[in-house]
Amino acid sequence: MNLAFRFAGFLFFGLLLAACGGGTPPPPGSITLTVEDPMGSFNAAAYQVGSGSWQPLTLTGATTKTGTFNLNNQTRYGVAVRCSGLVVKVIQATASELPNPKLECSSAPSNVPFTVSISVAPGLYAAGDLVCVNNTGCVPAGSSVSTTLNLTSGLQDLLLTLVSAGSAKVAKVLKNVNVTSGGNTSASLASADQLPPVGLSLPTPPSGYTIQGPGALVFYLSGSSGGGGVNASLTSYRPVSGFASGDRYAARVVAQATNASLSSTQFFTSPPSLALPTPWPSGSLSVPSQTAHPTVNGLSRSDADLQGYRINLQVPAQLYYTASLTKAWLGNASSYTLPDLSASSLLGYTAPTSGSGSFKVSAILSSQPLFALDNPSTFGTFQPGDYIQEADVSTNSYTVGGGNLTLP
Repeated sequence: MNLAFRFAGFLFFGLLLAACGGGTPPPPGSITLTVEDPMGSFNAAAYQVGSGSWQPLTLTGATTKTGTFNLNNQTRYGVAVRCSGLVVKVIQATASELPNPKLECSSAPSNVPFTVSISVAPGLYAAGDLVCVNNTGCVPAGSSVSTTLNLTSGLQDLLLTLVSAGSAKVAKVLKNVNVTSGGNTSASLASADQLPPVGLSLPTPPSGYTIQGPGALVFYLSGSSGGGGVNASLTSYRPVSGFASGDRYAARVVAQATNASLSSTQFFTSPPSLALPTPWPSGSLSVPSQTAHPTVNGLSRSDADLQGYRINLQVPAQLYYTASLTKAWLGNASSYTLPDLSASSLLGYTAPTSGSGSFKVSAILSSQPLFALDNPSTFGTFQPGDYIQEADVSTNSYTVGGGNLTLP
């Protein structure tokens, strides 16, 4: 198991959620869009009130940009940005669900060099083992090792793992480490830090689906910051020495079928009962015409915990379009069309008229109101028992200019 790869995948899921996190609180009767852009990738923004026409939105600020518009007694709205030339991100929501939308055009790199020196007790490690910090900066295990990695500055928790063939033999958290440029800290992995693994029971996948692995990816999430993968095997995890109040684990299970997948991330402190969402029925979604701004029919799931939908269209080197729409914004409607914001007065991109790529529709389910959370990618709001689930259908054979498409 490649734990660094697995944790990166988990963070990628979090970044998708971050597209809808809360930003600057708005004044009454208005919406304030916040765009995070420390690397200068922002190009343009637009907004919609009710079902009216889209309008350009002026943003001010440097690394954090904001723009405000009036709702004019409406409850539904849309915001959109173009980043890095070809990336379009849209949110369609209601003011009660998401009064302060946030979108990310770029993120600040972790560029502060910091050294962690670690002593490892004899008998814990063997030839080929690695010592890792936050699942990165891995070095061959020995009685005394050090690793320098790039981190964000400030107080944070660091996860130390002793890894054998991709599985955590020991996991320990260092609390409240003050990370400064060129700084360092020391730690130890003792025999007492090696806690016995805890097993997990995998859910039974629906007919036609196979659990990836097969197993669950298990992560330690610090109550303040930091974390990483702690799988002892595909069906067990290594408890973290130093685990404290506010810390959690998260288990992620993915089941795949032809042109479809199901995923579930459950937060816990004791082994959870893992479950997968209900798959999309065969042929339940249709796209009448494969254009740069397609219409999707069949967005009518009745899950009690449905938060909304995400639609993603990628035509490589031409357009990367993601739209997130909340359950309340969609209301009783079951169809949605990706807004054409290509006009130079709006986002100003070139809509492809040919080319092939991928297309995906996701139903987002959760015990938490995902679209309203402030920076859900940190997972700080999620408590033991909470979960995030996705039911996806997709194709890698989307052809701009093509005809009717049925999924899955």
